Amino acid sequence: MEGTLSKWTNVMHGWQHRYFVLNDDVLCYYTSKEKMARGQQRGCIRLRGAALGIDEENDTLFTVAVDGKTFHLQGKSKLERNSWVRALERVIHEKCGYYKPPQEDPVLDLHKRVTTAENQSQMLLEQTRNLEQQLNKDSEKADHKRKKILSEILMTAKRLQSTVDHSLILLQQVQRDLGFDQTQNLEMNDTGTNGREDETKEEITLDDVNQMVSFSSSDDEFFDAKNEEGSIRSKNLQENERGGSSPAGSTAINTSGSSHHKSHRLSQTSLKRISLDGTETLTTSEPDWSGGDAKCENYDAIYNNTDEHDVGDINKQHGSVLMHLLSQVSIGMDLSKVTLPTFILERRSLLEMYSEFFAHPDDFIGAINLNTPESRFLAVVEYYLNSFYPARKSGVAKKPFNPILGETFRCRWTLPGTVPSEQKTKKGPFPGTGTNQVTFIAEQVSHHPPISAFYAEHPEAGVSFNGYIYTKSSFLGLSIGVHHIGSGTVTLHKYGEQYVVTFPSAYGRSIMSTPWIELGGRVEIHCEKTQYRAEIEFITKPIFRGKAHQIQGNVFYGHSSKKPIIQLKGEWNSQIYIKKGEGGDYQLFTNVLAKADVNKECIPVMKQEERESRRLWRHVTLALFRDNIDVATQAKRWIEQRQRDEKIQRDKEGIQWKTRFFEKIGDSWRYKESLNDRINNDL
Repeated sequence: MEGTLSKWTNVMHGWQHRYFVLNDDVLCYYTSKEKMARGQQRGCIRLRGAALGIDEENDTLFTVAVDGKTFHLQGKSKLERNSWVRALERVIHEKCGYYKPPQEDPVLDLHKRVTTAENQSQMLLEQTRNLEQQLNKDSEKADHKRKKILSEILMTAKRLQSTVDHSLILLQQVQRDLGFDQTQNLEMNDTGTNGREDETKEEITLDDVNQMVSFSSSDDEFFDAKNEEGSIRSKNLQENERGGSSPAGSTAINTSGSSHHKSHRLSQTSLKRISLDGTETLTTSEPDWSGGDAKCENYDAIYNNTDEHDVGDINKQHGSVLMHLLSQVSIGMDLSKVTLPTFILERRSLLEMYSEFFAHPDDFIGAINLNTPESRFLAVVEYYLNSFYPARKSGVAKKPFNPILGETFRCRWTLPGTVPSEQKTKKGPFPGTGTNQVTFIAEQVSHHPPISAFYAEHPEAGVSFNGYIYTKSSFLGLSIGVHHIGSGTVTLHKYGEQYVVTFPSAYGRSIMSTPWIELGGRVEIHCEKTQYRAEIEFITKPIFRGKAHQIQGNVFYGHSSKKPIIQLKGEWNSQIYIKKGEGGDYQLFTNVLAKADVNKECIPVMKQEERESRRLWRHVTLALFRDNIDVATQAKRWIEQRQRDEKIQRDKEGIQWKTRFFEKIGDSWRYKESLNDRINNDL
């Protein structure tokens, strides 16, 4: 493939046309097609070990990162960009060995190694005998020095022979213990019908991979562009699996049971009774991942410790896992069915992460006592913009657990400066809670596609929120994009006003080095009754220059109005400013860093239902807290496999899954016991 592309150069600080030619393992470029015909090459980009990236906001731009440099290229159209990306991706996959041949049966491989060892042992024995005969023949004629050297060589050779023979005996013993049938295994190898691979294929995930991938640089290759400081860097994947220390505070947790963890095959999962309709509790016997110390663990303290340690440089610490991930995906691919490595998980479920939208409960009800529609609208906007920082406060680029079907999470908050009311709720998300507290409940209402529904309310203030989010993730080469499809509705029951909001996308950047997270995309907040609406853009960090986490937006009055009455700008994780009218100055609107989060209250873990998030994922959370990735992976697989087995059983019985707390209304989801249905009756 060849053609003209625009290439960014730091020397010119701009785009320049280059003629590119895609060869077997390198992308060469020339200043023109005529220079290409004369062989006057301007530069080349090695493709072995390279990583591609695309920009969702600029559909003509793509990047190639290799050897610590990032090349920014641009096609004339999205179609041309995609053609180059597909061609480059094919070459990179082939040259990097992403497409690996099927692994040979390990027992047959052992037999081959034993046979090779036997042959080499026999050769070594013959060479040692020849050396001994030569020494005896030359002993009369050889001088003392030569005789001493030959004697030492012979002695070393005999020690080596003894070691090889001992190793061979051990290998032969292992082979006998495995009951190796040479004839049977040779027939299976010839016909290609070895069943062992099919049996284990389901159980292979990223954490099972332990292959070294590396390449060497050539001094003949050169580049005319350099990376900017802080840009994405692609380094040689030369180091193997993870190494690291436990997170801060982990020494306070009893770790005496860590040596008792055992591997549990998922295929041995027993299902005594399955909660087919979503209303019964699970009775499946879960393995003891804690080595018998489960009753002694303080799971609540572990969950309340929200400090997360960074994943570090993924290339250096998890190079082989990263390469295996790349072997499964292509640019633009949906990641919903791709198994991601356990080390990138944070210690909470996605449902619990959504609860952090209400970590500032005073903001949530802040609009209720304001007199004008404009002031109430701005109060809702302030709550909305302040809600994202608590959910991603740590800045660590990790992802929460994917909720399983029927998983739930509930909690509550007491507003600062108040005590729970003596009047208690009888229904709603958290029965028995004071009517002056904020309560929250979430449920995973669908697994394919993954949809989470959640609801919050403050009965005394008459404020509620009902929302749902369908997460759709995609692979962008150097980034991972997660689109939040859905909406939420803030209802001020006192005024009969509903504020419908949409959600920004999230991006995991620099996945080839040290990941970080940013929000991006355009969102809208509108109130049909008051005719106020806001259009806000979460601006992703520009490729070449600019700041991360920026937002800008406008507030309009009137359904069809295009003239803003208020303008916003700032950083969603820091300070945001507003300006009213055309001639005014920007003034501080909100500073999320100055706001203290209110701790949520949950039922103790071991008193929760089986499918409540904290109890469901407690063993995975504990293992991650201890930095025991192997046990976390096994516990996570067990939960996921149980979900698959339940799905198979429901299909076999012809039973449809029934949600517990939410019902589907059109394309959205509604909480069944909403405040609107209870506000004039018994709370």
